[in-house]
Amino acid sequence: MMIDDDIRTVYADLPLRIHAFTVRNDDYYTIVLNEKLSHAMLMNSYRHEVRHIVTGDFDSESSADMIEIIRHMKGA
Repeated sequence: MMIDDDIRTVYADLPLRIHAFTVRNDDYYTIVLNEKLSHAMLMNSYRHEVRHIVTGDFDSESSADMIEIIRHMKGA
């Protein structure tokens, strides 16, 4: 079960094409958000990254590219 303490969020100066990404650490995840995005885009990007965590994408044997294709097809 995931709780708030399992996710850290930071902002970074990223290229505009990268909205966010997540890194799994030993006992928590770090979501890195692009500080250049609007509030609405930040919220959408955050929700997208949390879905990766909740649905177990970090334990998947699929490539990151395939996972992203699947997530975007499902509208997540």
